[in-house]
Amino acid sequence: MSILKLKKANCKNCYKCVRNCPVKSIEVKDHQAQILERDCILCGNCILTCPQDAKEVRNDLEIVKNLIRGDKEIIASVAPSFIANYNVSTFEEFKEILKKLGFSEAYETAQGAFLVKSEYEKLIAKNTGETIISSCCPTVVKLIQKHHPNTLRNLAPVLSPMQAHGKLIKEENPKAQVVFIGPCISKKDEAENYPGLIDIALTFDELNQWLEEEQIEVTNTEDIPSSKYLSRFFPVAGGIIRTMNIDTNYKYIPIDGLDNCIDALNEIEEGKFQNCFIEMSACNGSCVNGPAKGKNKLNRINAQIKVEELALNRETFCDYDLNIDMNLNKEINSEEIVYLPPSKSDIAAILKKMGRNSLSDELNCGTCGYHTCREKAIAVYFGKAEITMCLPYMRSKAESFSDKIISATPNAILAVDMDLKIQQINRAACNIFGISKSEDIIGVPVSRIMDEFDFVNVISKEEGRISKKIYLAEYEKYIEELLVYDKNSHVVICIMKDITKKQLKREKLLASRNNAKNIADIILEKQIGIVHEIASLLGETTAETQVALNELKNTMFEEDED
Repeated sequence: MSILKLKKANCKNCYKCVRNCPVKSIEVKDHQAQILERDCILCGNCILTCPQDAKEVRNDLEIVKNLIRGDKEIIASVAPSFIANYNVSTFEEFKEILKKLGFSEAYETAQGAFLVKSEYEKLIAKNTGETIISSCCPTVVKLIQKHHPNTLRNLAPVLSPMQAHGKLIKEENPKAQVVFIGPCISKKDEAENYPGLIDIALTFDELNQWLEEEQIEVTNTEDIPSSKYLSRFFPVAGGIIRTMNIDTNYKYIPIDGLDNCIDALNEIEEGKFQNCFIEMSACNGSCVNGPAKGKNKLNRINAQIKVEELALNRETFCDYDLNIDMNLNKEINSEEIVYLPPSKSDIAAILKKMGRNSLSDELNCGTCGYHTCREKAIAVYFGKAEITMCLPYMRSKAESFSDKIISATPNAILAVDMDLKIQQINRAACNIFGISKSEDIIGVPVSRIMDEFDFVNVISKEEGRISKKIYLAEYEKYIEELLVYDKNSHVVICIMKDITKKQLKREKLLASRNNAKNIADIILEKQIGIVHEIASLLGETTAETQVALNELKNTMFEEDED
């Protein structure tokens, strides 16, 4: 079952996990980061650096709860870095907290550390001249097994303190089940790959979750006197060496942090060291800075102080008194991952797709997560990366596509910054303003070619948008203007459409209509005058006819009377 899991919905294509993975065990497909278990060394960097919390560690808390509900004795092996993560002064205080959760007993993994350092001293005493690398850190062991197998012969074939402690507890309590508790993710893998020593490994993060669920507060109740044991130094950088009896024929070198470890392994492969004991820890500052250290971890200096207070008695320099005849040998085999390298032509073809046609094009900016463009091209070849992960390439492609659209559009486009200076102008805009070369106007105040009032106005408007028609008298142009202010980029985009021909045609049509209207008015006025004249003549004729008829009628009546 995978120890590291990915929440796909949260991955946002930032490639931060790729940048921070020392062995590039991240595969990006369909814009989603995935963990490659075959390459992964479980350092936890991807979890610590992911801004979207897209990766999580497998939670084994329910398994431990079920163990405690059973009828077996459950014993906790507690990493000595607990003192830097919890508000206690002694291990006795911490043990009482664990017993409240149901553990039968709890012991310090520092006991296993004592057994391991004693085994290292035996290896050095053989004085073979070989450089010896400590095998306490399972992430370092995985790093060597998978990515630096040539240094396996230098890796001490010794159980880790966790494993040695589990073996010690089970020899004394054969029926007990042992739960390791510490700040390390890779201890989960180590417990699974070497069964019979540790039954399950919990992180401090999981323990914190459990304490919250049970509403148990970790408080420093009293300062109980406690014995000092040097082997409690193991969780700090150089802590293993501080516990050891020094052999003057050997040099003792502490190295912490994966980048430093990788550099040292490269040098060891080149045979640059002899008679050296190298204490290697994957985490910067060693285990007190483990990836699952919990939310209450002290800073580096305070953590060092608390470890020293628990470990060091400056008068006696005492340590555990344990049986050191226990067999602690461990077989550590190579897990080398072999990739057949791509040909030069394959790499060149991929680089070309990335827009890298020559060495000068290879920016090696590292934004994709890989140190060089060629390293990225190799990752693309093996299917671990996508070409679209190259941000400069995608930006260049987008800008090129954008430039083509801007150049091809018949509309004039002008981009102005907050200082009202022209940042971009297309050919259509140049034609409007009579500009021969666009580069001649870039960086020039927009007031040089048109009124800046509308630009100032659109920046101050809440909706950031203005649409209107304007007349550019200097250029004798009628323009439909749309101004949009982009608050994110602080740029005003002015889109202009030359409607001069349309406007002149409209004005000509309006003039023709006005002229036709005037002619119609004149004609109508004349026709009304004629009508009035006809009406007047008709009126006079009618009156005369009426008089004549009346006279005729009267004459006829008079004749009848006569």
